[in-house]
Amino acid sequence: MEFPSTLDELLIVGYVACCMGLNVVAFLISAFYKKKINRNAPYLGFLLSLLLGAIFVGTFLIAEGDVYTGIVRTTALLGCSMCSTFSMVGLFLSMNTRR
Repeated sequence: MEFPSTLDELLIVGYVACCMGLNVVAFLISAFYKKKINRNAPYLGFLLSLLLGAIFVGTFLIAEGDVYTGIVRTTALLGCSMCSTFSMVGLFLSMNTRR
């Protein structure tokens, strides 16, 4: 296990970890909204975003910096951000409709 060695790596890992925390909060809001109010609310995108964020953070802790690791990091980061964004917009639109 190797911790991020440079400051920019440490900051980006912290940023993604904070975004993962926000996704956990949004997932809990979505689950509450779906269970108590019986409305459609996205939750699968939040779980996928958490999984991709964990893969991104895990590549800094486990793997060395070769070409394939860079491809996995880039793909995981883009997927994490896109899933999070689309799920947040979907949650906002589902909560914004009139009951």
